[in-house]
Amino acid sequence: MVFTNTLEYLDLMDRLNQTKTPDDVVRNLTRFKISIYESDLEKKYGEPLEVIGYYILFASLFCIIAMGFDLVHGFRSKKLWFPVKYFPLNAVTLAGITVAMKLPVDLSGSMPGVVDQVAKLGSIAFMCPIMANFLPSLATMNSNELLTNVIALGVLVITLVVNICIQISTSVVGNIPNNKFDIELLKDVYDFEYEATELWSLNDQVMKTIAILDVALLLLLIILVSSSLAILKSKQIIELKYQEVHEKDNLHSTGKLLTVEKLHQQVSKYWIMAGSGSPQFISACSVTTTASGVICVLTFLLHGLTVLWTIALCADPVTNPTKPYDSAYNRSTLGIFIVQSIGIILGTVAPFVRCFASLSFKLSIKSMFKVEKYWFQKLLEWKYGSISLAIT
Repeated sequence: MVFTNTLEYLDLMDRLNQTKTPDDVVRNLTRFKISIYESDLEKKYGEPLEVIGYYILFASLFCIIAMGFDLVHGFRSKKLWFPVKYFPLNAVTLAGITVAMKLPVDLSGSMPGVVDQVAKLGSIAFMCPIMANFLPSLATMNSNELLTNVIALGVLVITLVVNICIQISTSVVGNIPNNKFDIELLKDVYDFEYEATELWSLNDQVMKTIAILDVALLLLLIILVSSSLAILKSKQIIELKYQEVHEKDNLHSTGKLLTVEKLHQQVSKYWIMAGSGSPQFISACSVTTTASGVICVLTFLLHGLTVLWTIALCADPVTNPTKPYDSAYNRSTLGIFIVQSIGIILGTVAPFVRCFASLSFKLSIKSMFKVEKYWFQKLLEWKYGSISLAIT
């Protein structure tokens, strides 16, 4: 029944009225019936959140399955730079990600349980490999698609970071008691001795984890924007290089029928040109992709420590003053945490392996610190280009 606490309290008040309890005691206790009723009412309106929690879980599964298909596609085609085919940056994937990120953007929901808290942290960490897996797909878009998709993703990431900061300031995230008054209050409410020093260190761990994840998200967003600017110019350079080689080959052509050996050489040459000149391949082997892979690995390690910390915390009643699931999402938060943890592991594979694709090229120390022209060429064109205004 929805209003169980309210009915039980009203029944208790009726029984007190029938006894010789002083009137002032009954009167003081009567004031709490409105608070109990409002608490039951809030619980009733929060019932759909558990269903929404499973909706978040299935949206996360959608993202994980799509990333898994790209991994399988890369292994089967023996392209260990893992071209993006099933999980590109578009309206469909952005819609799925928006649903999967519901926990960290939920400003009003009370999530005091340990599993509730780490589920929020897990969602932020899950966003990192998602963004890193998008990088090669940027090279397949035209200018308009690239602009709209990157802006949409940027709005989502900035909203996510801002909402997390708001939740920290309102103690929705990282609401572990961190002062003497809160510790004493916990002792009175739960009738148990809690170790203040352990709770304070725990609060510091949560804050540091959130800060690192927020910085990682913003760095990945900067990497995506930088890659978008470079891709616009690098695709033009690749096309020009291809046309130059193609015209040079036509000049040397005799117009006679080719032998099988010559035909094999020509096909092999064009196949190598098409493969090495693929925009996705160039993007996957870029320095920004390597940087995103490193960020993903660090996020994975940080999340691994968070999982170990959660297991230790749930098993230790001294530092766990609340129930593991103490929000309207109920046990769905555990499912979200497990599924998104699997997503972090699976999503880190492709960005990590792509690091070796770029590191496999033999580069001199001088070339490592050289900034290629295509990284800032588009910015120069925007700076010095004229803007045509249609004036009637």
